[in-house]
Amino acid sequence: MKKFQPIQPNSFLPRFRQILASVIILFFLFYGVIVLIVSFQIRLSYIDNVMQKSNLSSATLLTETFGNENIVFRHAVAKNDRPKSLSHFLLEGLTDLRFDDIRSLFGSELPGFTLYHTKIFYAGKGLNYNTLPQDNPPPEIKLETPKAQKPDKAQQEKNKANSKLNKLVFIYHTHSWESYNPALGPNETSAVSADPSKDVIFDGQIVGNTLVSQGIGFLHDTTNKNEELHKMGWNYNESYQFSRIVVQKAIKKNPSLAYFIDIHRDSSGRKLTTMTINGTVYARISIIIGEANPNYSANLYMAKQVKNLLDQKYPGLVRGIVGKTKNDGNGVYNQDLSKNAILVEIGGVANTLDEVQRSSVTFGDALATYIKQQTKTK
Repeated sequence: MKKFQPIQPNSFLPRFRQILASVIILFFLFYGVIVLIVSFQIRLSYIDNVMQKSNLSSATLLTETFGNENIVFRHAVAKNDRPKSLSHFLLEGLTDLRFDDIRSLFGSELPGFTLYHTKIFYAGKGLNYNTLPQDNPPPEIKLETPKAQKPDKAQQEKNKANSKLNKLVFIYHTHSWESYNPALGPNETSAVSADPSKDVIFDGQIVGNTLVSQGIGFLHDTTNKNEELHKMGWNYNESYQFSRIVVQKAIKKNPSLAYFIDIHRDSSGRKLTTMTINGTVYARISIIIGEANPNYSANLYMAKQVKNLLDQKYPGLVRGIVGKTKNDGNGVYNQDLSKNAILVEIGGVANTLDEVQRSSVTFGDALATYIKQQTKTK
């Protein structure tokens, strides 16, 4: 009978080391895969951001797409005009340096140069980096809403007609206090008010009425944002955060809403915000697109289409289409909530309500035409 042989310590250690090494290798493999997946996703987001901001013509994109299948097509595009390589997209995404835009090199280094982060997608007459649309300084006092006035008969009829329509458009005003000096009195220069008949809420109502006349229903938020911000203890810098809550509630309550228009007014002077067309004076219109949102390209497409429709009847009325990043503005403007969201500035501090009303009607007509075109294509 053989005697029991105890395990020798020297034979156990090598086996333990092998098991430990295997566990360590599995540990690093597991977490290595996780790191690779996360890194891949981050790189994709960077690439997507850069690609959205790259201005490539449709002709270039078409020939480049066919060029992937047939090399002959690549000869149709000059070498300097071809889309950037993947390595270029990666470098630009990771460093925010763009080879075709020297502003990206100096923008964060020179004082006051952040203004040039703004991108001008379309420049109407007189628009350049010295005449960009301006924000009004926030009011330091609480503006109380005056006692509500009963709508006149004409407005009651329009409200009744709107109640029967499917609600497609949501009109709101992040800076509802923005107003027009001529409407406030000869000695008024603050251009702020909580009177919905004298501030940008007036613009929104005119745009809405125009939509109704074209058979398109709308909802209009007339909240006094200045008063609400004071109630919540928030300040001007949080105004878009508050209006975001307003938009989200509207979407939840009304799933039919598909278009979101945030109406403001420019703080620039009358010379920049006024135009005469066929003997009639209009307040000029600017459109602002937030570049720091995933719906950036879709919103820009909508802005350009509405601008083109306005050009057909009112050439030059659009002052410009401007893109803003978080370096020179909010950067998002709640436009990440929809692919059909734009910020519109109608007129400036020195425009009269008559001028603003005319332009609000023209914008409403163009918006209605665009919506109908989109409905037909679906």
